[in-house]
Amino acid sequence: MAIYFHWEQSTADIWQDAFGTALSHVDLRTEQALGDPKDVQFAVVWAPPKGRLKQFPNLKYIFSIGAGVTHITDDPDTPLHVPIVRLQDDMLVQDMSCHILHWVLHFHRFYDLYKRQQAEKVWKRHLYRDNQERNVVILGLGQTGLDACQRLSDLGFKVTGWSKSQKSLTGVDCLHGEGSLRHALSRASILVNLLPLTPETTDLINKETIEMMPDGAFVINCSRGATIVDDDLRQALNTGKIEAAALDVFRDEPLPQNEWYWTHPKVNVTPHAAAPSNERSAAQFIASHIHRALNGEKPWPIVDLQRGY
Repeated sequence: MAIYFHWEQSTADIWQDAFGTALSHVDLRTEQALGDPKDVQFAVVWAPPKGRLKQFPNLKYIFSIGAGVTHITDDPDTPLHVPIVRLQDDMLVQDMSCHILHWVLHFHRFYDLYKRQQAEKVWKRHLYRDNQERNVVILGLGQTGLDACQRLSDLGFKVTGWSKSQKSLTGVDCLHGEGSLRHALSRASILVNLLPLTPETTDLINKETIEMMPDGAFVINCSRGATIVDDDLRQALNTGKIEAAALDVFRDEPLPQNEWYWTHPKVNVTPHAAAPSNERSAAQFIASHIHRALNGEKPWPIVDLQRGY
């Protein structure tokens, strides 16, 4: 049994140690030493070379070194009959919540405005509302969305969560279904987008849905770039309909040098850095689930390709 491993930015010792601890024998294959493709039963990958995964005829599971799987499914040659397991570990959830908390507080406490004032050498204090007077809406109530909702609620913010299916969380108003999206957006003085990229969520944040939001709202996107219509967001920023945006994801990554996002005064760009996979916890999570598979149990969470996550 062999494991194909591909992540160009990985620390090899961390993965070797995790696999060595969880598994009795580890035959780790990389691009530099693929060996016989028939030996490979598990693939542990981030952005593998196009066409690589189809070369392993005995592949049982594909493990994503990240919560997203489009880096796997966007390859038309990926063997989609093989179950894909996405990363779901506590460190990733915590890191994403910290990113969201940072930007919610950044906008709520006028730090974005203070940064602009600094450039103009303006000394002017702005009084912010009590936390309980600020409506924060989170789109997407998976594990990360629920965790962020809880943390924001604990800080006293008025939190609304929206998802495709019904969810429940104490202290959070959970809405679900397409019919309640307008209602959710109408509350969103700060909108946090955590939705997975599916045909239904592609271009979801557009001119029409932005108009449903309060004037002067803020947008925080930690989802995927293709959930936002770029030109519609730019227009909303220019008119003041959207006061500012914190964007961690984009349609094209790395973000091209000529993109307007880089220089727009109301846009904060981060390089898909909201919750990078923590190598130690990711390696331990994946190694433990390979161990499960070898013992005849199903690893989890397995991606539902129909739903896109």
